[in-house]
Amino acid sequence: MTRSDSDKLNLSFMRIAFLYFGVLMGAGFASGKEMWQFFGVFGGLGFFGILLIIFLFIALGIIIVYISSHKNTGDLSKIISPFDNHTIERIIGIIIAAFLFMAYFSMLAAGGALIQEQFGVNRLAGSIILMFIIIIITVRGFGRVSSFIGKIVPVLLVFTLALSLIILAKDYKSISFEQIIDASPLAQNWFISAIVFVSYNIMGAIPILGSCTIHSENRDKAILGAVIGGIFLGICALILYLVTLTDPILSNKQPLPMLTLSHKILPNIQAVYSLVLFISILGTAISCFYGYTTKLADNSKKKYIILISAVAGFGFSLLGFSNIVAIIYPIEGYIGLLFLLLMTWNFVHIKREKYK
Repeated sequence: MTRSDSDKLNLSFMRIAFLYFGVLMGAGFASGKEMWQFFGVFGGLGFFGILLIIFLFIALGIIIVYISSHKNTGDLSKIISPFDNHTIERIIGIIIAAFLFMAYFSMLAAGGALIQEQFGVNRLAGSIILMFIIIIITVRGFGRVSSFIGKIVPVLLVFTLALSLIILAKDYKSISFEQIIDASPLAQNWFISAIVFVSYNIMGAIPILGSCTIHSENRDKAILGAVIGGIFLGICALILYLVTLTDPILSNKQPLPMLTLSHKILPNIQAVYSLVLFISILGTAISCFYGYTTKLADNSKKKYIILISAVAGFGFSLLGFSNIVAIIYPIEGYIGLLFLLLMTWNFVHIKREKYK
């Protein structure tokens, strides 16, 4: 994808901030599960992990925007790869597309878990509903995707922060900074956990933020949007991290901790937060699945391949959301770390060329 005057959308910096934030704040984030799995399990030490991810999301957002603007592309392979080699770019593209596909089916699993917990309906129903909505929006292109996410994220941000602060205000005395649960063997300390968390999350953000850059008013506005989006994410991460510490046992046991905590503190609001979670799941699923489809060949068979891929993702979603967060996410993070290093090298290479 490259920019032309005919397809430029002139996205504002706040629209870009919401898009960047929206693709990162999916079900695992808004539900509190990721904040518990990657930071809450370390008790008070998890706070340092939160500070690290704030810095990294801002820094990497700026790097993505700079590379995308310099190369005039939203292609994730070109943004990541420092080599002008089609074969290497193709390999990177295939691997990243696989990452985005895994993020898509993890959101389907989350949607199924949400429907089952809230309404007692088999989780397959929620996953199927999500799948069809995602297909319909994705095939209509980036304009439709960005419009949808840009409208829902402000609501998501405000409601999640408001509910989290209410829970903290009512239950802050229960916060425990002791580590009472063993961390995942794939992320055994807060530093590694933060790196892994960022490296798998940022993969889904690269195609969206790259596309935002080439559709932005200018590069400076795109950079400002990335910075603000990173700050939004950091504020939400910190608050949700504290919320999970109000009841560590529940946070560890439940697939969607915020949903259960909201019911415990405010029983009448659980249904509303279920809707908010569903929207956050949908936003991330659409962003990631759209990113995946950008790596498919643009021909007459593309829509059929999208449909087949969507159904295949539904099959993988049957693994269950908790299993995906605990096992697949950290593995993605370790592999994704290599791509973050390549992208940083690409950025440094561009800067050096500029000042030669």
